Order: sequence, then C-alpha cells, then structure tokens
Amino acid sequence: MMIRSRYALVFALACCLTPAAQAAPSKADVVAARKAVGEGKRQEGKKDWEAARAAYQKAVELNESAAVRIRLARAEDKLGHLIEAAENLRLALDNKKINWGQKRTAKKRLKDLEKRIPTLSLELPAGFEGEVFVDEEAIEAGARSEPIAVNPGARKVRATREGFEPFSETFELAEGETKSVTILLVEKKAPPPARVPKEAEEEKSSGGTQKTLGYVSLAIGGAGLVVGTAMGLAARSTKSELDKSCTSNVCSESDRELFDKGQTQANIATTGFVIGGVGLGLGAFLLLTADGGDAEKPAPADSAKLRLRPVLAPNHVGLTGTF
Repeated sequence: MMIRSRYALVFALACCLTPAAQAAPSKADVVAARKAVGEGKRQEGKKDWEAARAAYQKAVELNESAAVRIRLARAEDKLGHLIEAAENLRLALDNKKINWGQKRTAKKRLKDLEKRIPTLSLELPAGFEGEVFVDEEAIEAGARSEPIAVNPGARKVRATREGFEPFSETFELAEGETKSVTILLVEKKAPPPARVPKEAEEEKSSGGTQKTLGYVSLAIGGAGLVVGTAMGLAARSTKSELDKSCTSNVCSESDRELFDKGQTQANIATTGFVIGGVGLGLGAFLLLTADGGDAEKPAPADSAKLRLRPVLAPNHVGLTGTF
C-alpha cells in the first residue's frame, strides 16, 4: 500500500472526527483499554504478534494513547507490516500527551522503518490510458510517476486497457529494496474467422459433384436418344432397301452386307434408346436430390458412392458406373 494514500486517510479521519469521538473516554473505556493492553503484553511474551496487535488495536480504539500506539507499531513491525507500523508511530508523535521519552523512541523507530520500507517505480507506455493496480489497490494517474511504498514480501502489479491484453507481474520485495516495473501492453488479436465444419464442406462438395454428374447424365441421355433416333431411322431405311431386293424375306448372298448393316443399325438404335432413358432418368434424380437440404439425408457411413464414366465405341455408346 502507498504511504501517501495512508497519510491522506489518517488526515481525513483526524479532520472528520465528530465531537462525540473527540470526547474523553469513559471510566469503563479506560478500564477496558488497560485490560486490553495487559492482554497485548501477555501475547507479546508468547511471541503471538497477531493476538498482540489485535489487543493493542482494541486498546487505542477505547482510549487513544501514544504509549499503546508505539506498542502497536512494534507488533505491526514484527508481522512485516512496515507501512502500518510507521503510521502508528506518526500518530503517536501527533498525540499531545506524548512524553519526552516516548517521543524519542517513536522518532528513532520511525527513522529506521522509513529506510526499510520497499518502493516500486512504474514505467508506463507513453500516453497510457488505463488502470494500474498494486496488490489490487488502484493507483491514481497522478501518483503513478512517483515511488510507491509497499510492504516487503510477495507483491503484484496489474494493468488493464481497452483493446489490449491485461498485464500482470508478481515478484518478491525485500526490506529497503527498490524495484522498477515496466508495464508492457500487447494489442488483442482479432478473433479468427469462423471455420466451416468439415462435414459441411464435404456435404457441399458432394452436392456440387452430384449436380455435375446429373448434368453429365442428362447430356449422355440426350445423346443416346439422338443416336437411337438416327440409327432407328437408318435401320428403317436399310430395311426398306432389303424389302425391295428380297422376296418373302428370302435374300440372296449379295444382300448379306446390306442385311448386316441393318442389323447393326438396329442394335445401335436399341442401345441408344436404352442409354437415353437411363441417362435422362438418372440425371433428373441426381439434380432433384442434390439440394435436398431439408430432406433427411443418410449418414456419411451409409451413403452410396456413385461413380459414372461415359463409354463411346464404334458400335455403341453408354455409361458404366459403380454404386
């Protein structure tokens, strides 16, 4: 804690005491205070400084006394509370009823304590606009450039500023040590863009592939119908020629080539119509189901994998695939 802030607190309390608080203690308070002092001395003998501190604190609350303030300062000193000990010695010196011997003792101890109190120096970034805390006590902007008095032991400095990562440093301070703490602030990084789940990416990719296969199937189906129709008409023309040269479906050996030609044309026409029907039906199915996001979709492990490959040959056209 800062000596400066504690001075201000003590001064404010002294200035704001009500008449009732400034009134002389009652006989009962005096008796209770003496009893508390006796308890404090007994706890000092046991080296129980926490209990001694509590007893002396109670005594000065009941009946302000320079002598008890000096004892309270000693208990605080033994507990490592150097700032609190110094404050009690100053209060003892401010007491109008302090005698010469008590004043001498208080001044000597205060001089020694002030040398033992550690201090912190804060080095802040230029134009710093944020909050600084020492042991969770806020340090006002006007006091940040001055040494800050603290008790020895584990201390913690924190700093926060909007848009920056919080700063925190913990360290040990020995009696009389002076430490400089450089406060470094790092700007917060913008959050990374939301990533599309892998399943959604695969689903989108699968839908695009399915559409492509649907259009390919429609194109092959259309081509099959065109080929089937063309070969059908060609086969019909060839049959007409055969009908003219053959009698009662009996043809001569010279008509064998024409007959084979017609047979091939008829087979290709049949294949073309079959492929056309299958291609158009499969293409329509693939396109209609490619965007079926609202319909229930099978689990990836149960989904069928479709692979199609067009086949073109001298005597036929078609599709081969696996499901």
